[in-house]
Amino acid sequence: MPKKYECIVCGKKFPEGQGILIEFGDITLSFHSKSCALKFFKTLLSRIEFDIAKKYVSEVVEEFRKRITDERRLKAKKI
Repeated sequence: MPKKYECIVCGKKFPEGQGILIEFGDITLSFHSKSCALKFFKTLLSRIEFDIAKKYVSEVVEEFRKRITDERRLKAKKI
């Protein structure tokens, strides 16, 4: 029998294999949909001290930008 999870944002129950599960240390963040995950992370970011969050947000943004640039270069080389 599949394990059941409960969305931490809206309380909706969902079976294993659906929804979004994120392990954060000893905490499991469980969301039944991407909209609940987005609501959680928007709330979380609004509560983190800006000077601390800015450094990490900037690092992650730069990581994704580099990934996009690298993917574009690979596509250009294949043509």
